[in-house]
Amino acid sequence: MSNKIEPKEAKSWLSDGKEIAFIDIRELGQHTAGHPFFSISIPFSVFEFSLETLVPNKKTRLILMDNDNEISNFVCKKAVSMGYLNVFVIEGGIKRWTKEGFNLFDGINVPSKTFGELIEKNCHTPSITAKELHEKQSNNQNCVVIDGRPFDEYKKMSIPNSICCPNAELALRLPSYINDENTEIVINCAGRTRSIIGAQTLIEFGLNNTIKALENGTQGWFLSNLNLDHNKNNIIDALQTDQQIKKLKEKALHLINKNNIKVIDVAKTQKLIDETNTSTFLFDVTDNLEKKNVNVIPNVPGGQLVQATDKYIGVWNSNVILIDDGDLIRAGTTAMWLKKMNFKVFILKDGISKVSKLKLRYHHNHKEENLDILNIDNLISSKNVTLFDIRSSQDYLKTRLKKSIWLNRSEIFKHSMHKNNKIIIITDDLKKAFLIKKDIQDENKDCWIMVYKWSNDDLVKHPDIFDQTTKKLIKKKHIDFNFHTYKRHEGSKSHAEQYLKWETDLVDKMDEQELSFFNIF
Repeated sequence: MSNKIEPKEAKSWLSDGKEIAFIDIRELGQHTAGHPFFSISIPFSVFEFSLETLVPNKKTRLILMDNDNEISNFVCKKAVSMGYLNVFVIEGGIKRWTKEGFNLFDGINVPSKTFGELIEKNCHTPSITAKELHEKQSNNQNCVVIDGRPFDEYKKMSIPNSICCPNAELALRLPSYINDENTEIVINCAGRTRSIIGAQTLIEFGLNNTIKALENGTQGWFLSNLNLDHNKNNIIDALQTDQQIKKLKEKALHLINKNNIKVIDVAKTQKLIDETNTSTFLFDVTDNLEKKNVNVIPNVPGGQLVQATDKYIGVWNSNVILIDDGDLIRAGTTAMWLKKMNFKVFILKDGISKVSKLKLRYHHNHKEENLDILNIDNLISSKNVTLFDIRSSQDYLKTRLKKSIWLNRSEIFKHSMHKNNKIIIITDDLKKAFLIKKDIQDENKDCWIMVYKWSNDDLVKHPDIFDQTTKKLIKKKHIDFNFHTYKRHEGSKSHAEQYLKWETDLVDKMDEQELSFFNIF
């Protein structure tokens, strides 16, 4: 039996200062259509494999929310079987939440996006419009455009004459790249958040240049009928001298002390890792521009950690330890923002060089068993079988095996699995296949289940068994697809306008509890 909890009580827990994980187990499309502000998306289709990463401590209060379809009760049992000790289910799911008068927020990374808007309002971050910037460039005025996104995003589309420097690298790399204090620095991203956070990072760090965020980023540029560049390779990758690093490190320490962030040694770090009553996340926040191979802890560039925090941290009020190369610049500027987001943030002294001295805890205890894999010849010769395709709906609608049925894990209960004695699961993700196979066999122990691993080579060799007619996405049916203004980067001005309006409207939807959560005011 699950522990039921009323929405009002769950809402109060979100502001009591204690660790809490609020998990929306609906699929991504359902989550992005509307979810509570502090809820983290862990879809049922990948639940067991994602939960231990996002909620590493089994003692954490864990609240589950579904679509009022009883799946939370099913998932609750899964979480308990994995060792989670404090699991609760929202009574009535998302429907009850809204009935109580609590707002839903569409889109993804809502806390981080809203945080960016709050920073702009509170810090009065200077900005410049696309037309104003274009005019400066046309007149050869002394300004430089820095793209604060990761390089792969920059390469897809960028402001003309811009250069890439991911947000967490800005304070480290810009001082040697820009020698003239009269040069105006404009930070851009695709929309708003990273432009605002990047610009305000440099302002807080103490650069003397005029610094502005490009209002609405590349989308604002596009909406102003200006042309974007594509496939550019400009990136600031020059290394600093030891003397430059020393001066910048002193500035970083000043910023760290100003924000009451603790720089801790290996012993203190180990103590936090070993603490069994709290959740502790470790991240290497460097951008790996030097192609380092550090795999013992997650590498999440600092700009992305601030931009999409709920993608990497599933527990509010938890401990976060940030690690860079020991310069304290990248960890320090990232820590400043995460602390304002109400995390307990620490920085490992001397950085990456000390990680080998740590005894890390690994929480991934959920194991998958071997699957029976079919090759294409066995698949073709199979008779009287039901074909369930569990790939993404988008991939399924492009190309699929003839007579196959698209299946999401959350809907297996609708398919009367006890009536299917022979099933072939079509997948490009064996972990997802394992989870669905186990669910089906729990309901029908006598069911014969095999797995076919999707292969484009098979598609070329045996085109006659595939259906390659493209079908349309259906919002109510294809619950794993994010329909939230998804065409904004595909030339749709209406989607771009909707997305930007969504960002700027986020703060107005927040209630007093949500507004007071962040340490900004």
